[in-house]
Amino acid sequence: MKKWTLLITLLFLTSINLNGQNVPNPTSYQLEILIGNWIIDLRPTPESDGYFQEFNIVSVDDNLFKGTFYGSEIEKPILNKNWDKLYFAFTTRDQSNEYYHSGYFEGGKLFGITYCPNRNFAAPWTGEKK
Repeated sequence: MKKWTLLITLLFLTSINLNGQNVPNPTSYQLEILIGNWIIDLRPTPESDGYFQEFNIVSVDDNLFKGTFYGSEIEKPILNKNWDKLYFAFTTRDQSNEYYHSGYFEGGKLFGITYCPNRNFAAPWTGEKK
């Protein structure tokens, strides 16, 4: 009987976790950890040499942030603090294209992807604080 009680309890706790009810509340993030200069590796393939650009976050306020990426001003930024990771999205532009970026912060690193439909371009990237 004790084994069945333990098994049922474990199944119940697992189902709570799978439904997202037991996920840590990331709204307690210290958002200031994002502020600073990040070095982003934009290498085009895993075998390529590193191709590094700066991602500079100058301020964070609730679910918004300000800064520059790849020398362009960040536009339409947003943070999502409702999941187990801190997610972000924003756009930048150069003289002829708009670029869409999204990713997440985890374990002191940034993980992202950049997409530019006009250039038929999508590339993952990683970053560490300078």
